[in-house]
Amino acid sequence: MSVSDTSMKIDLNGDESGNLHLLSVMDENYYSTQHEEVWNMENAIDIQLAIDTCKDSILALEEISEEKRLLVQRLVKLRLRLQEVQELEIYMDPKKMKVVQSHKFVCQTVTQLKFHPSQIYCETCSGLIWIPVQSCFVCLECDYISHGQCLNSIKRVCASVKVKENPCYILEICPEKSLGNQNYRCAECKAGISFNAALTQPVLCDYSGHYYCSECHWGNLSVIPSRVVLNWDFQEYPVSKGSKQYLNLMMKKSIIKLESINPKLFSFVEELAYVKRLRNDFMIMKEYILTCKDALEAKLLRLLEDRQHYVENSDYYSIQDLIDIYKKNLIPYLEPIHNQFLLHITQDCVGCRGKGHVCRMCGQLPELFPFEISASQCEGCHSVYHRLCANKRDVVCPKCGRANHHIK
Repeated sequence: MSVSDTSMKIDLNGDESGNLHLLSVMDENYYSTQHEEVWNMENAIDIQLAIDTCKDSILALEEISEEKRLLVQRLVKLRLRLQEVQELEIYMDPKKMKVVQSHKFVCQTVTQLKFHPSQIYCETCSGLIWIPVQSCFVCLECDYISHGQCLNSIKRVCASVKVKENPCYILEICPEKSLGNQNYRCAECKAGISFNAALTQPVLCDYSGHYYCSECHWGNLSVIPSRVVLNWDFQEYPVSKGSKQYLNLMMKKSIIKLESINPKLFSFVEELAYVKRLRNDFMIMKEYILTCKDALEAKLLRLLEDRQHYVENSDYYSIQDLIDIYKKNLIPYLEPIHNQFLLHITQDCVGCRGKGHVCRMCGQLPELFPFEISASQCEGCHSVYHRLCANKRDVVCPKCGRANHHIK
């Protein structure tokens, strides 16, 4: 029965105002039911059959009517749903991915997403992604989020490319460029921007110093590496979407040789100096552990697997290291591991303890180890002495006998 037929029957049984209200309610219920039915369809063949049936029904109606209007609305929704379902069928398999601008996109379901569905916006068109009505594609490398239909419009190259090819930081604090140098265009999408009201207002990225349009800069906040290493400033500042993704990927990369960039920090930040000492100890202890069968079987070095660079060098830091030092989270993590290494080498293991040094100045036991606070080591021949013994006489190493081999 058509809506117009229903309307005629209603007119025979009630007054006009009551009939109009009832008709409105019926239209609303009809629209809601049809809406839910369309978005619940998941098979492309069924949707195509529904589209064909809907088209035939529309062509069969010659005059413009309420029924025809509703059928046209249904046809539009069916075509949109068919497009979404076809994209889902192609990309729902995690093994299948679409590569765009070096991004590796896979379609993700609600349960796979890291964010609440109501908070997901397409980074290409800035529109809301309606889950599960619309497909949501996420880059496996940088977490770029996009509608399925927006994938071919993406202009930003995946941040992982730069991370792999040239992992480095801009270590100048907000190196602001003028809009003129950017030809009054967004640094990413090249859209026209100006402080004039006629064009999109430019937004400054505190990391890169470039100006962006509101589509490429959503006001995301991030700790800025240059502010951290130069000013020990961990406040978050607004950055572009591209910079945010790059900084996120670089967060745990140990590429900052802090002592070369700002050696004074170790004098002003006690926790930083203490972490430096612990890391120096780890590098010395590693030599004992790598030659100890018991330590290798116990996998002692695996205790530092979350900070692998701590057993590779003692000079390079990641931004995550510095954040954890600032928040006082790193020392409570390192101290128990340091104590466990120390206990194994100096007490529990006979083999490691046998590699200890005897002070050449006093000859007294117990054995000394270069990582102990009470010990000093010659920078030249690596002989180990009691710190108190070394301070009682000249700072010349008695083993080397040369003045340029000072005891540290």
